[in-house]
Amino acid sequence: MLAPNLTDLDARVAHARQQAGVPGLTFAVSWNAGSVFAASGVLNVDTGVEARSDSLFQVGSITKSLTATLIMQAAAEGLLDIDAPVSRYIPLQLGAGENAGPFTARQLMAHLSGLDGDLFTDTGRDDDALAKYMVLCAQLEFLSPPGRHYNYCNAGYAILGRILEIVRGKTYDQVLRDHLLAPLGAARSTTFPEEAAFARTAVGHVTRPDGAPVLAPPIMLARALGPAGFSLYSTVEDLIAFARAHMAGEDPISPQIAAAMRAPHAELPDARWGLGWKIISRGGVTFVGHDGGTIGQSAYLWTVPEQGLAIAMCANGGRAGMAWESLAHPIFRDACGQVPRPSIPQDLSEPVDLAAFEGVFENLGVAVEIRAEDGGLKAVAVQKAFALPDIIFHMRPLGGGRFRATIGDDDKVVTAFLEPGPDGRPELFYAGRLHRRVKR
Repeated sequence: MLAPNLTDLDARVAHARQQAGVPGLTFAVSWNAGSVFAASGVLNVDTGVEARSDSLFQVGSITKSLTATLIMQAAAEGLLDIDAPVSRYIPLQLGAGENAGPFTARQLMAHLSGLDGDLFTDTGRDDDALAKYMVLCAQLEFLSPPGRHYNYCNAGYAILGRILEIVRGKTYDQVLRDHLLAPLGAARSTTFPEEAAFARTAVGHVTRPDGAPVLAPPIMLARALGPAGFSLYSTVEDLIAFARAHMAGEDPISPQIAAAMRAPHAELPDARWGLGWKIISRGGVTFVGHDGGTIGQSAYLWTVPEQGLAIAMCANGGRAGMAWESLAHPIFRDACGQVPRPSIPQDLSEPVDLAAFEGVFENLGVAVEIRAEDGGLKAVAVQKAFALPDIIFHMRPLGGGRFRATIGDDDKVVTAFLEPGPDGRPELFYAGRLHRRVKR
């Protein structure tokens, strides 16, 4: 491994932030024994408070990696069996439908339960929020039998959080603080906005039609979805501390837990999934990490465990993905010759029966209408859970039911069609989730 080029990091971070239209950005690199941090911009365009490396951001679904770690800690202590049916710990019927069946904590961590997982109902701010949410999970449909298909499942991580509450005898928030944040020295990180309000905390921003950032609408995200990523505020310093403990197998994360979580469990069209981590392999280099996003905020945490390299970034609006790639990818490329992004296959030249893929596909969160157009497929994704604009994108066939989608300025494989459902036509895998055909 070559030493990554970290010269002029402050200037590079400032330039990337400005080019991507991000109001405030924090960035961190850990390599071998040391870590470096940089920050640029503001946490709030109205107040002008400057971003620093100890500033709090909502880190979204990176929280799933922490929740999975907590589950593995509890399993190592003999408090639960990750291969036992979840009903052993939660005595409720979770999920329904023709594909219903017992599922395990291991399957939940790997998004293999089959549950339709974008249930965002708010069950309140009290300590019983997760217990109340479990009652709602009885309504969830199984999109596939447990263990058959990967389906990104926020509700599944809420179920994991409830298991932790039951076996530890305290709230998920306290479990997270006692068993991960405090041992890591992550004192600033918190799941409570009323605590974050007393720190240097970023707010989300959205972009006006003229390109200017404005504050995102103030939306209190559901506490019950905290284990999935709806509540954790953290810093790049704390994210790096978590990554370093995972890579080194140091307290409070044992080498056995770290290795088990990095083992592949599910195959995606362009990557694999472990227990709480996404895995991308390119040119003999294995990247392990997770992205996160809330309303107007984004976070990234990616590692190369074999080489002791970790990079984290938090942003509060703008084209955060563009800033991440312009900052992190050159460092990864310097250090190991590859970047944590799937390779892009070439479009298929021979004809494909595109009509077989047409129709309307739905799950709890999104309805996607697909029609053949100009030698490919045109898709319109309508958000059902949030008042967000429709996403319109085009897909070019790659063969084997796989398509390369272009969404905005991002061109990568994000879609695939799985084996035929009961109607003899395939189901859609889009944005990491299964969607059942509801109309031809």
